[in-house]
Amino acid sequence: MNDTAAVGIIRNSSRIILIKRKTSSRDPWSGQIALPGGHIENGETVEEGLLREIMEEVSIELSTESIVGEMEPASTIISPELKVFPFILDYPDLEMAHPGPEISEIKIVNVYEYEENTTERGLPALNYDGWYVWGMTYRILSEYIRGNFKSYKKKYRSF
Repeated sequence: MNDTAAVGIIRNSSRIILIKRKTSSRDPWSGQIALPGGHIENGETVEEGLLREIMEEVSIELSTESIVGEMEPASTIISPELKVFPFILDYPDLEMAHPGPEISEIKIVNVYEYEENTTERGLPALNYDGWYVWGMTYRILSEYIRGNFKSYKKKYRSF
């Protein structure tokens, strides 16, 4: 499997889409709260993989024209070799999103309305009405909230 992934902060003004992953023994992030996205398949650009994953996970079709920003690649503690490219996408009607087969639930939240919290293991977390965002998603959203992203410049990286 490719060690490259992409996630999208899909927004309309200050509102964004969060997903809750279905419980699965094959998914190391099973049951967690995340941003839509996933692994890039061989031969895909990062952008193509991101748009495919968004369609699979939240059932909305976007184009590269929706991509307005990007952030520095991130990685996870449990898979440090995995390089995750975060993108910011504008979409006018977030309510059109509905869960794909790997997603149990979708929540639309105001990205700036959260409580600082910690997980049961003492890790920092953002609490969005009972949905605890921690780990890599926490780091990505914290950077986004602080404005640490840049305008998107089409790069079309293939893997």
